[in-house]
Amino acid sequence: MAFNIYRFTRVSLAMNTGVQTVVLNPSTSSISVNGPAVFTYASADDTVATISDANYFNAEAAIYDLEVGDLILTVGSTSSTILQVSAKSLTASPKTISTVSFTVSGSVDTANIVDGAVTNVKINAAAAVDFSKLATLVSTNILVGSASGVATSRAVTGDVTIGNTGVTAIGTSKVLSAMVSPLVVKYVAVPITDVAFKAMYVTPIPLVAAGGANTLIVVDKIELLMTYGSAAYASGGVAHAQYADTTFGAGVIASTTLAAAVFQPTVSTGFVFNGGVVAQTFSTCVNLGLFLSNVTGAFTTGDSAMVAHVWYKIIPTV
Repeated sequence: MAFNIYRFTRVSLAMNTGVQTVVLNPSTSSISVNGPAVFTYASADDTVATISDANYFNAEAAIYDLEVGDLILTVGSTSSTILQVSAKSLTASPKTISTVSFTVSGSVDTANIVDGAVTNVKINAAAAVDFSKLATLVSTNILVGSASGVATSRAVTGDVTIGNTGVTAIGTSKVLSAMVSPLVVKYVAVPITDVAFKAMYVTPIPLVAAGGANTLIVVDKIELLMTYGSAAYASGGVAHAQYADTTFGAGVIASTTLAAAVFQPTVSTGFVFNGGVVAQTFSTCVNLGLFLSNVTGAFTTGDSAMVAHVWYKIIPTV
């Protein structure tokens, strides 16, 4: 296509003839007067690239009106732009008008940017925005995606801690037996009152709950620590750890045994049960809890409290 006068409109005042060069002294100097004139040009048939080509505005209807420095607000079939007349020649044949894309000098300050207008695509992929440009983050806090997908400052809580140098640590007493592999030795401390100890012949004391289907509790060691009260235990019978809550110490034995007399001193002391040494029928031990009990009869008279420290594994049987 080509220039069409019907699409060409002068916007600035008619008295403004555009930037003019006035020669003050042919041999020394000249000045420019007037500001640039402003025109509009729209074409649904030509792209902005076509309109921007040299000599597009060579038609006499435009060439005598345009001056170097004038601005043309251009709307093409592909996009819009602002062109500025860069050169004009009325002596050449044909007469010519050249344009360039208008470039605004200076910078756009914050006040002239619409709030929320800077989108992700406007930021260069290689921008490498410095972390110092982010909002201040509380010391040792980290950014965590919220339920709505927004990066949110959160303090690290729970089982681990983190310092502001990035070093993490597991909190005191945070790693529990339930968190580790079944094949790793686990530990539990079970307080035992004097009342419970004297009653364990009929009511065995639970030490470790059953691990679930197809699992077996394997005792590594039990340290039974007694804090002496004021009266020694008497009577009783051989004590041991056993599988299942079976009265009179009749459960399947899971540890070594200790004679009743061992528990009758008048001082604070400790007692050790090691893992069982007697082979048992597989089906009588699977998915059963671990209990402390004794045979023959109940202990009497004693008032000393105890704590059973149990080291054990829960292993799969299939």
